Amino acid sequence: MSDTLDVSSSVETIVTDRLRVDSDAFDDGTRFEGEALDAESLDMVEIAEAIEADIGVHIPDEDLEDLETVGDLVTYVDERA
Repeated sequence: MSDTLDVSSSVETIVTDRLRVDSDAFDDGTRFEGEALDAESLDMVEIAEAIEADIGVHIPDEDLEDLETVGDLVTYVDERA
């Protein structure tokens, strides 16, 4: 899956499902730790596991810590998909 739109859509769906937020509540610039998503470290691990299961991209814990926004996550996954 190397099409950026497919990756973006898949990541958006995973974030929406795991954090139980509406997709209109965030965009690529939204921070995971901000008020809109309020993601904790366990949430991020679950998102990473879902990405690995659905898209096939493994995100090591040390890389996961550096992904601050939804856009960072989409770019990371897209570059490795």
